[in-house]
Amino acid sequence: MINHRRAAGIAASVLALAIAVGPVQAQQQAPVRVPVSVLQRYVGEYGENGSTIKVVLNGDTLFREGQGRRMVLQPISGTLFRAGRLFTVEFVTDRAGGVTHVLSDGAGAEFRLPRRGSRVAPPPPLPAAAVRVPRSVLEQYVGTYEFLPGQMGRDDLRVEVRLEGGKLIRSMQGDYVLTPLSETRFRVGDTSLVTEFVVDEAGVTQVMGTGFQQLLARLTSKR
Repeated sequence: MINHRRAAGIAASVLALAIAVGPVQAQQQAPVRVPVSVLQRYVGEYGENGSTIKVVLNGDTLFREGQGRRMVLQPISGTLFRAGRLFTVEFVTDRAGGVTHVLSDGAGAEFRLPRRGSRVAPPPPLPAAAVRVPRSVLEQYVGTYEFLPGQMGRDDLRVEVRLEGGKLIRSMQGDYVLTPLSETRFRVGDTSLVTEFVVDEAGVTQVMGTGFQQLLARLTSKR
């Protein structure tokens, strides 16, 4: 059952994004203060299979260095940081003290790099029992989605959702099976990313990511 109060909130967000100037910046929260002792835990060299980045601390600010670029990591919490307009970086610490650097765009890309000497922290596990969603509900979500204006650095990106053998498949920089967590929320492939479909009077909105990192795309055509 769709939470109509939540749907109304998403619909309001959709309208605001469509008419506002600089909507991505407006969504971004003010950075929080993280103790230097916590930031120091993330310093080091991360990489595997030839991909290498460094996380360095200068004063009370973390920086991500790689491919000739240096980027400020602005804290959202003690473990999650904003990296530029679109990406977030999360530091996942395992029981042995190993740290994994998780770079995500909140939509369809997630890259995990262990700190040298650490193992790769796996994505959170799926629920023990799969949620069964009626085909009639899944069919509502099938079609082509377009990002709302102002969210991306380009306006030609599309998200395709199709139904194959009772499973939803999302095509965006590759094909990903959408595993249902509820009738509206789906896990993207084998990542920790979650996408949500909100149905209201205006149609269907696909909400990708969480918090300020949400990207909204509207269903514009059925297949």
